[in-house]
Amino acid sequence: MAKALVLKLGGSLVTEKRGGGGVRVEALRGVGAALSGLSDRPLILVHGGGARVHEVAKSYGAALGRASPAGLEGFVKTAIETRRLNQTVTEILSEAGLRCVGIPSYMVFQTRRGRIVSAELDTILAALDTGLTPVLPGDVVFDRELGFTVLSGDTISVDLALRLGAERLVFATDVDGVYEEPGEAGRLLEELDRRRLASVRFRDVGDVTGGMLAKIEEALRAAEAGVEVMIVNGLHPSRVLDALLGRPTLGTRIVA
Repeated sequence: MAKALVLKLGGSLVTEKRGGGGVRVEALRGVGAALSGLSDRPLILVHGGGARVHEVAKSYGAALGRASPAGLEGFVKTAIETRRLNQTVTEILSEAGLRCVGIPSYMVFQTRRGRIVSAELDTILAALDTGLTPVLPGDVVFDRELGFTVLSGDTISVDLALRLGAERLVFATDVDGVYEEPGEAGRLLEELDRRRLASVRFRDVGDVTGGMLAKIEEALRAAEAGVEVMIVNGLHPSRVLDALLGRPTLGTRIVA
């Protein structure tokens, strides 16, 4: 089997940021159509929770596990919203031509105080061997100390890239890459390493999974392990495909 490719679809690409957090159907269709031609490469796709899932997780304090005032209800409510979104995303991608199957992340990962301590990859590997693209969400997962917690799609995508020895990891967002200043008025950075990261300013987004800064910290972890990593605008599906195939495209390359 050829070396795997991992694609993370950001929550802001998957759902609208406002207006109830509706699914961005056309954006997902575009990505699905672009990816449908990758049948000769094993691809793992991870997506963020988006506005609605983050809203539910935050309101119930799901990241706190048993310490949340809502207790297990936070796990149940967040898991239900996540399953619903994962099913919808998988269905849209499938209709666009990508042969894929949704896999709940809580069936794969366990954490200890939010850090992944085990990953059961058999189902993912079976899907890849069959010619399917596994689609995993950022999710609530079981935690060996907290009981349960929120595990971000960024962390999941990096962990899978490292465990599977992926050739490339691409983060698709709703912006062109990483800018020196908050918003898109600043200069787009073509490359970003840990030293340069210290001078970049980020907007506080109040995201339960950490926003762009957390994404870059995870991306650096993959880059430092030898994975080619790039952040691109998923609203331009051709850029996603180019980045996955290692072709030049607009975006920010994360380097060690």
